[in-house]
Amino acid sequence: MFFRVFFSLPEKKYFPVRYRSGIPIQVFFTLVLLVFLMLPALVQAIPLTVAVHGVEGEEHRNIMASIKIALQQKKTNLTLRHIRRLHKAAPEQIVKALAPFGYYSVEVKNDGSLTKDDTGWHAVYEVIPGEPVLVEQVNIKVTGPGKDEDIFQNLKKDFPLQKGERLKDTLYEKGKKNILSDALRNGYIKAGFTTSSVLVRHKEHQAEIQLTLDTGPLFFFGETTSIQDIIMPKMLHRYLPYSLGDVYSFSALNQLQTDLYATGYFSQVFVEPQYPGADNEEPVIPVKVELKPVKKNRYSFGVGYGSDTGARGNIGWKNHIINRHGHKPEFNIQVAENGSRANADYEIPIFDLRYDSVNFGTLFFDETWDDTWIKQLSISGSVNHNAPKHQYGVGLEYLHENYTVGATSGSANLLIPSSYITFIFTENRVKTEHGIRLSASLKGGDTAFLSSTSFLQARANGKIILTPWKSWRLLGRLSIGAIMMDSINELPPSLRFYAGGDHSVRGYGYKELGPEDSSGKIVGGQYLTEASIEIEREITDTWSAAAFYDLGNAYDNIDADLQVGTGLGVRMNLPFGQVRLDVACALSDADYPLRIHLTIGADL
Repeated sequence: MFFRVFFSLPEKKYFPVRYRSGIPIQVFFTLVLLVFLMLPALVQAIPLTVAVHGVEGEEHRNIMASIKIALQQKKTNLTLRHIRRLHKAAPEQIVKALAPFGYYSVEVKNDGSLTKDDTGWHAVYEVIPGEPVLVEQVNIKVTGPGKDEDIFQNLKKDFPLQKGERLKDTLYEKGKKNILSDALRNGYIKAGFTTSSVLVRHKEHQAEIQLTLDTGPLFFFGETTSIQDIIMPKMLHRYLPYSLGDVYSFSALNQLQTDLYATGYFSQVFVEPQYPGADNEEPVIPVKVELKPVKKNRYSFGVGYGSDTGARGNIGWKNHIINRHGHKPEFNIQVAENGSRANADYEIPIFDLRYDSVNFGTLFFDETWDDTWIKQLSISGSVNHNAPKHQYGVGLEYLHENYTVGATSGSANLLIPSSYITFIFTENRVKTEHGIRLSASLKGGDTAFLSSTSFLQARANGKIILTPWKSWRLLGRLSIGAIMMDSINELPPSLRFYAGGDHSVRGYGYKELGPEDSSGKIVGGQYLTEASIEIEREITDTWSAAAFYDLGNAYDNIDADLQVGTGLGVRMNLPFGQVRLDVACALSDADYPLRIHLTIGADL
């Protein structure tokens, strides 16, 4: 930028003003401006270290986060004058930083020291915290219509600061927050403190806490309304975790929003309490629910590879809600190297609409492995309960199966009632630190009820995950099964037990282990035992390494002859679970063959 100054001369001619040196004034100002802008770069940075002694832990951290000399010590444009000014202000800042921890008699020895050596400047502060202020009294009074409620009777006892304890601002604020939260959760949405003070007597090093809570009126749920044509109004009201006239609760509204999202019917869910205005004294809160429909049809196409299935491709269609009763149809086709399948399912919500459903399905399945071939058609119906921590259900299936096992061929028609139950104990099923999954199933058929053979099959599975040390996990798995019948040869292969494969004994092929017929072909067995132990080490947030030891087999008598597989693996941690790549050796095979296993899924 240039500056010109002109003087008016009689001849009405204008000349730029110059200094005696002959430099035009605009050039002079330009040079001054450039020097001013370059000045920070010309000033050499002064190294500075800051140390605080006499306190530790959170008190020390709060001081370092509060004193400006510590916050600015890394700046490159510090001057000696600036450092001295920051140093002079530090003692007062240290005193203020310790007050929230109950120290009100803080001294900074000699106001600290500021010295210089060959490495730079050093600010050191020796802090003498003094005697802390202790709580002498906690007085909590409750007024208002809810003062006699049970939730307000033990406020003093439950307060995080008690007599004789060091006064801490964080605990004081936490105690107040807890009281208000309890009031709000229990319908006292206008509760507030009319008195909230801490009286500190410095000389006695004592503090007195005074709180007075006015509960205000108790509020109740009013009518819940929603203008929508996605589901039937009666169905919507069955999702409500409260009834008309129940005590108002924020958590109930949050639960309603979560449950409605979980249905899969809606793309957006807005749950809005209609709080009364200042001129409305009626303690009733209506609720308005606004729902946006989800895109009904979802189509899926995919290709992939599995160690058990080989290369595969699939297409699918799912309708999230085909009518206002919440029904969901689904259809999938999968074509793979080792077999193909097509299935159709229809889900109807019942009872507790969040978790309960009636399911109807049909399945066509064609599979080949080793010297076994099966082709089956089934029609089924079931009633299921699928809560986050437990699932159970009962079903009835009609199965027609044609099969060839080794040198034997046959067909079966079975009417199979079944039941199952599963318990899951964990906070995170996708990336589990500690958790247990237990499941059991029972199914059977009888010649007296439209079945070509009689049998009863029982199976139990368990998996445990522990994190004994940081970044280390231990995983254990156990499966046992038994079939009660006269001869296993009368049962189709899909209901027999086999071992080996990605989720069984690694190092062996899919359904490679089991009893053999006279020609040496695997034909499946009446009993099953599988076990696994695995240790996993997290390398980064995304990658882990694992080592494992598996054993198991399917068998017909007490001589189980358990086969052993062991190996190493790599894990890739993704938001939906792990991608697991294992290289396993079949130790029970004299040739010690190696096999690669690839699986994807959640931990539990």
